[in-house]
Amino acid sequence: MTKDNNVLGKFQLEGIPPMPRGVPQVDVTFDIDANGILNVSAMEKSTGKEQKITIKNDKGRMSADEIERLVQEAERYKAEDEANKARVEAKNALENYVFQIKASANDEKLADKISEEDKKKILDAVQNTTRWLDANQNAEKEEFEEKQKALETIVLPILQNLSGGAGAPGAGGVPSGFGGPTSSGPAEAADEGPKIEEID
Repeated sequence: MTKDNNVLGKFQLEGIPPMPRGVPQVDVTFDIDANGILNVSAMEKSTGKEQKITIKNDKGRMSADEIERLVQEAERYKAEDEANKARVEAKNALENYVFQIKASANDEKLADKISEEDKKKILDAVQNTTRWLDANQNAEKEEFEEKQKALETIVLPILQNLSGGAGAPGAGGVPSGFGGPTSSGPAEAADEGPKIEEID
């Protein structure tokens, strides 16, 4: 989604130790001052590692006409960009669900609660979904959502049996430690955009 962006500058945040997926949290801040100078900073929360860059509105950058043309193009391609964003969010939701289920199925705390047969069924379904994801990175939003529902259809009955069939609200009766269904899927994530704070 960034292929059409105009590069203003680069920096790299290094020295972050390996962590499980979803654990690192990077705060990125964009600050434009009254003179049109953009300050960008990124900080990894657990280590405190930080990098910054200042981008000035130098001559030789885009003219006002070029900027206006890009704004008009952005409006023209807005629907396409929204569709692409929804597709990427659906893909990420499926990848996260697969990762969560796999990690939970291998959790030692649940080893005595789940039969080997059920564990194999879950891990086989996760492996099949992972293979499909690897081969279909450019699939449509609906395909990712369909694959997630198919995985949930296999996984949820097993997980509901673990909790004695008592359906916890919103979790489909899933015991703690296991990823519940994401019925609304990427739509919920779509509301989570960047938070913009205006400073005078």
